[in-house]
Amino acid sequence: ASNYSYQGDSMQIGFFNAINTNLGLDSGIVMATGDIDMLDPNFTGFGANPPNTVIDPDLLAVANSVPPLIGQTFIVSSINDVAILEFDFIPTSDTVKFRYVFGSQEYHTFENTQYNDVFGFFLSGPGIIGPYSSPPIHPNGSINLAIVPNSNPPLPITISSVHNGQNGAITPLNAQYFIDNSSLSFINDADGYTTVLTALAAVQCGQNYHIRLAIADGSDQGLSSYVWLEAGSFSSPTLDIADNMSIDSTFMEIPCNASIILLADGGQGATYQWYDSSNTVIGTDSFITVGPGQYWVAATSVGCAIFSDTLTVSSKSAPTFELGIDYNIPCNTTTILNPVVTGGTGVYNYIWNNGSSNSSISVGQGYYHLTIDDGTGCLAGDSITITEDAPPTAT
Repeated sequence: ASNYSYQGDSMQIGFFNAINTNLGLDSGIVMATGDIDMLDPNFTGFGANPPNTVIDPDLLAVANSVPPLIGQTFIVSSINDVAILEFDFIPTSDTVKFRYVFGSQEYHTFENTQYNDVFGFFLSGPGIIGPYSSPPIHPNGSINLAIVPNSNPPLPITISSVHNGQNGAITPLNAQYFIDNSSLSFINDADGYTTVLTALAAVQCGQNYHIRLAIADGSDQGLSSYVWLEAGSFSSPTLDIADNMSIDSTFMEIPCNASIILLADGGQGATYQWYDSSNTVIGTDSFITVGPGQYWVAATSVGCAIFSDTLTVSSKSAPTFELGIDYNIPCNTTTILNPVVTGGTGVYNYIWNNGSSNSSISVGQGYYHLTIDDGTGCLAGDSITITEDAPPTAT
């Protein structure tokens, strides 16, 4: 992503932390038609009002595109307190998506009225044809990604298209996507908000696109609305890597003398190429069995190539020890061989050539060999020759 720009007052945008709330998103960016400080449960006083200097005609069109109830009409006469965050991006797959929540103080009072606060996620670029156009980077206009799931024709999300019926005064509409917060027990200053929704669009990988995230009050400047954008959720679907040992697949430490199966998921119909550290293709299946080394994988689907990070597989160290150099002992005496073993699993099996399985042995002169097995098939070995001084002679 590049070419970020923001229009609106600084009070209308910021970072949020919603851990331990019912919002459904832990953190990210929040945009508002008023002062975001009002969301803070520790905030005291009154929120400031934005200067109302930004315009966006597309938002007015969206606000008036929600069909009114039978026998009723409402017209949003103007949009106010606009905040706009926009940027260019290049997708790495055939899809772009992000997760968000919309909420408002207008809920439970102003559904299906001219006070229809509104927001929109306007996408433009190759292959996109839509009715919105301020300002696209592509001549075929923009589409709004903030729509009620499975609605046909697409229904934009506003307080009048997702609600629980205004306390029985009107018929609920798409209430399965609505959370009643009239007690303000979960999110301060939002009387209701949507469940976590996903904005989704088909794109062409490697092409330049533009997205405009915008929110505004409808017809007045009172009672704020909010949109929360989940941190890290704006993405083209990534290439998922897993392994058969259920460990972190970026850096994997495996037992000595073992192997690991790496599994790649690039989506339905993807083809794969696995590479080693010398960029040599070592496999073309969705999985591969490897030992220690560095690897990466490319998955190609509908013409889009997605590349993994470097995958590092390391092996735990094998056990090591030394019996030392050969040496002499006095005639007719013994010596103790007591090797210090390091590495491996820490649980060792001692295999001496004299049949002993003890960690240390007392021996006289002779040739001795020790094999250490740490239980994983990793072995270490060393040998030593003990000689005795010559006995005294007499003539």
